[in-house]
Amino acid sequence: MDAFRHLQRARELLQRGRPELAESALSDAIDAAVQAEDLVLLTQARMALGDLLVEQHREEEAVAFLQAVVRTEIASGVVDNEVKSAARLLRRIRGIPE
Repeated sequence: MDAFRHLQRARELLQRGRPELAESALSDAIDAAVQAEDLVLLTQARMALGDLLVEQHREEEAVAFLQAVVRTEIASGVVDNEVKSAARLLRRIRGIPE
C-alpha cells in the first residue's frame, strides 16, 4: 500500500474512533513515503501523527515528528500549512503563548 492510501486509512480510522489503529496506519504512511522518497506525503504523515500524539497527551513523542515537519522546506509551498500547524503545536507544547 502506498503512503497516500495509508494516510486515507488513518483518517477513516480516526473518524471511526480508532486512534490506536490510525497511529499504526500513520507509521506505515511514514515508512511508505520514505521508501518512495515523497517529501510531501512524508510531511503530511508526520504532521498527522504529531497531531494525533498531541491529542492523546503524548507531547514528548509528538515533538520529534513536529520538529521534522517544521524543518521541511519545499519551494512550491505545498506543505506550508503543515509547517505552520506544527510550529503552533510546538509552541503550545513548550508553553509559548500565540
